[in-house]
Amino acid sequence: MLNDLKIINGVLSPEFDIYNNIYSVNIDENEDKLVIEYDVDSDYIVNIIDNESLAPGNNEVYLQVIKDNEINTYTLLVYKEETDTVVNYDYLLEPLEVKEELPSYVAPLIIGCCFFVILLVFILLFKKKKH
Repeated sequence: MLNDLKIINGVLSPEFDIYNNIYSVNIDENEDKLVIEYDVDSDYIVNIIDNESLAPGNNEVYLQVIKDNEINTYTLLVYKEETDTVVNYDYLLEPLEVKEELPSYVAPLIIGCCFFVILLVFILLFKKKKH
């Protein structure tokens, strides 16, 4: 007979009761299996099933308490926290720093050059040819 049940690395709900055979357990995302402490009478053997490599989300772990031909199975409905994708900002490119500002005459100079090129193309395209 199972007298006590504790989950060291998770939260057991509801608290252990010898008349209840189904429990919920929540564990963190970095846990791979349950760390279980239990107390049984001296003639009983405990067999723990499916307690390896718990996947994110819902899992089931079973405790079989065995004496002679009598088997009592406890079901632990284990929910393992799922990892959300997180952006690591340490690896993102930093914004470029402008060390020198451009002189104030550069922008008007570029605009003037563009205007001159457009005017030159306009004259070449629409110039009347002498015959």
